[in-house]
Amino acid sequence: MIHSDEKVRQMARSLLPSKNREAARSAKARIHRSARQEARQELAVWMKAGDMEHDLPSFAPWERKEISREVRWRRDGDKVMPFIRWATARTREMRREDRLSHVRSLLPRGVIGEHALGHVEYTTAFEDPIEKAWRNHYWLLRQARRKGALLDRGEQARLLRALLQEPDGHRTFNRFLRERHTWASSPRTAASRPCGGIPPHRPLMGLHDVLPFLDTLTRPPWGNVVRNWGHQEPPAHWVRLFLQRFKAHRGHIPSVRAALEAEGLLSSDLSAFHTGRAAAARLRKPPDR
Repeated sequence: MIHSDEKVRQMARSLLPSKNREAARSAKARIHRSARQEARQELAVWMKAGDMEHDLPSFAPWERKEISREVRWRRDGDKVMPFIRWATARTREMRREDRLSHVRSLLPRGVIGEHALGHVEYTTAFEDPIEKAWRNHYWLLRQARRKGALLDRGEQARLLRALLQEPDGHRTFNRFLRERHTWASSPRTAASRPCGGIPPHRPLMGLHDVLPFLDTLTRPPWGNVVRNWGHQEPPAHWVRLFLQRFKAHRGHIPSVRAALEAEGLLSSDLSAFHTGRAAAARLRKPPDR
């Protein structure tokens, strides 16, 4: 039977032999190889265009997320229960506030100790209940916001009818769709186009056109729900963005317009600005002139 420091070192090292090592190495090599291939292709297209003033392409921005996902998957294959049971038994008679620091003092310094401590930090015997409650509260709030952001066909029709009743709502909505279509049709955004191409621009005509307008949107094969995550094909994605902002700002069109302009999704309305200046000038003008 092993005791004392050798037992501590053995328990800390017992987490290292992951059951997913070979698959994790293969996945890491595959992700890096795909990212290098995509970066070479984007660099070749950028150099062939001959316009060196444009910014460099993003060069596989998905690589970091894919690597982080593979790291989490590999860590899930670690054999952690023997170490967790041992650490819980060693600190059973201590206060909850002192347990994690005591285990940290037992573990060796370096990657092995930090790796072992990361597995035991959020277990029931070591986690602070107040911090856990706050984290659960934050998660529930995110779930509630995500649930509130889901827009089915009925809610979209209701919001579009309410939008048409607001002053300047119809004009702002159609201008947003027109600018998004112009942006997506430009040569600089060719890489972000869907495989089938951008559909023709289709504005909203009025109250009688709400349901026919929704019928023209591209919908997922599993139903009429436009989800909050992922990317829907345009123009369904653009309609979802606008209606979510309209719902969040409770139908106040100036706030919706300001939010879209701040996000770079809508250009500044210069015509309204000049109209406002002309109206102000008329008010300041003497009546005899």
